[in-house]
Amino acid sequence: MKKKPIYVEVDILAPIEEAWTYTQNPKLHEQWDLRFTSITYIEKKSVEEPQRFTYETKVMPGVVVRGWGESKGEHQKKDGTKTSSLHFGTPQKISPIAEGRGYWQYIPHDRGLTFLTQYDYDVRYGKFGKLLDAMFRPIMGWATALSFDVLKRWLEKGENPASQYRRFFLTIFISILFCIIWVYHGLVPKIIVQHPTEVMLVENILEKDLQSELGPSGYRVELSGVGVGPSETELEQSGYRVKSSETDVRPSGIGKEPSETGLWPRGFEKEPSEFRSRSSETEGESSKIKLNLSKTTAKPNEDALSWNNANKIVIWIGIAEILFGLCWLLPRGKRLLFGAQIIVFPFLTIGALLADITIATAPFNPVTFNLALWVLSIIGFIISKDMPSARRCIRKRKETT
Repeated sequence: MKKKPIYVEVDILAPIEEAWTYTQNPKLHEQWDLRFTSITYIEKKSVEEPQRFTYETKVMPGVVVRGWGESKGEHQKKDGTKTSSLHFGTPQKISPIAEGRGYWQYIPHDRGLTFLTQYDYDVRYGKFGKLLDAMFRPIMGWATALSFDVLKRWLEKGENPASQYRRFFLTIFISILFCIIWVYHGLVPKIIVQHPTEVMLVENILEKDLQSELGPSGYRVELSGVGVGPSETELEQSGYRVKSSETDVRPSGIGKEPSETGLWPRGFEKEPSEFRSRSSETEGESSKIKLNLSKTTAKPNEDALSWNNANKIVIWIGIAEILFGLCWLLPRGKRLLFGAQIIVFPFLTIGALLADITIATAPFNPVTFNLALWVLSIIGFIISKDMPSARRCIRKRKETT
């Protein structure tokens, strides 16, 4: 398949002369163009010869790619459009680019100009180099588009490129860090290892929910429909004794003649029928109370049930954390994720303390850990506002008829 040249276009609300200066001056150019660390012009021997220069690109500490380039010519049309052609290359084997050509074009319009570039290059190492270029070319296109947006913001808003790149890469770094943290804590201690502390915290929350439902004793006693007979006070006032060791409530000495016991109140010659009826009712209702208690105080194996439920909940929490962590790799929505964490981390910390307040005294405990992540989320939320982005550029040439 034939490779496509890299194309990037952006509208800039600035005079064309200013854009020309910021792109043609090497000291200004190296500030906004991510592809070059430094550009040095070579003095021309005559006005007619092309402008030659050397460049350096620091790939990583200790790794620098050096190359050469020359501006082949400058052309200006009647409508004010300017074009600058470029020829570049590097002899270093570390670079997949051997040699390439391209151009910059400045098209003026009522609000400013359209700045665009198109370039292509040859790769070394044959088929292996082409395979590497399948990954390298999209990176070069992205770096070019990001650089163009940095230039646009520099000309339109006055924010220098160093500040823009600092905010951009700090946001990327913090996002990758949060991705690693969420994925790790969701995968390792919650799914792979099932750390006892994770399960214990969930168990404590479940037990507190159960206690709030059952009451302080931990058991539910239903008294609905139970009729309560004469109280002990009422019976004593009427001259009857209540045996606290028994559940039935009736006068002591029942079954004997009143004359033998001497318990009946004055004026009664035999056992009152009203009290006998109430005593029998109370005896029946007391058996109901016994029955209800026997049903509700049968304690299930709460420990095994709570452990199984806690395990499942911990696994689902781990899956949710992994998915949230992967969201940090998406190119958009970083500021929304930072804002969500600013709200969530205080609640997570309070929840952990309610489950087990002793964790606040442990070294590297969740309280201090969440506090650090909360502060880092605030920093990310601030610096991620209005960042430069390659998405603001057009990456495909419009079809002309």
